[in-house]
Amino acid sequence: MTEPRIRKAVISGREIFICDDMIDPMMVKQIGDGVRALPYVRKEKSRPDVPGLAAVSDIPPEKVTVDPFLRNLRHLVEKAFPHERFSDQRVYVNCSVHGDSYFVHRDCPAHERHVTALYYANLEWKPDWGGETIYYNDEEEAEIVVMPRPGRLVIARGAVLHRGTVPTRTCYEERYTLAYKLNSSGAPQP
Repeated sequence: MTEPRIRKAVISGREIFICDDMIDPMMVKQIGDGVRALPYVRKEKSRPDVPGLAAVSDIPPEKVTVDPFLRNLRHLVEKAFPHERFSDQRVYVNCSVHGDSYFVHRDCPAHERHVTALYYANLEWKPDWGGETIYYNDEEEAEIVVMPRPGRLVIARGAVLHRGTVPTRTCYEERYTLAYKLNSSGAPQP
C-alpha cells in the first residue's frame, strides 16, 4: 500500500483535509463495485431553491453503525477533529452523469461546525472526465478543486461552500461519491 497523504487547508476559517491512500486497496475495490449495485432515485437537490434532481441512494442508519468501511470513515473524521464529539446525521451515495446539475451549497448552516466526509468511489477516473468538487470561500471564489481520484477522501466542515461537478460529455461513466455527514457537538471528548 502507498504511504497515506493528508493535505490540510483552511477556507474562510473552516478546515478541509484531502486524504489519499488512507483506504485499503481491497476496500476501495469492494466499495467501488458495491456502489454500482445500489438502487438510485432522482430526488436529491443541492439546495431547496434550485431545479434539477440528482440520483441518490440512502444508506440505512442501522448499516452505518456496523459497516467496517463507514466505521473507518468515522474514525478518520474523529482523528481529524480529535477534540469534538460526533453523531451520525446521514450517509448516502450520489450518482451523477453528463447532463446532471449540482449547485453551490453548504451541508449545514455557516455558523455550525458539522463535518462531511466525501469519498470518491469510482475505481477509475480520468482528468478529462471532469467531476471535480470545487470548494469556495465565503465570497464565492473558488479556492480548492479536488479531482475524484479513486479512493480519495475529503473531510471538511459542512459549512464550506462547495459544488460537485458532473462528468463531461467524453465520460461514459457515472460519478459516484459517498457522503457521510456528522453532527459535531464541538464538545471535547473525554
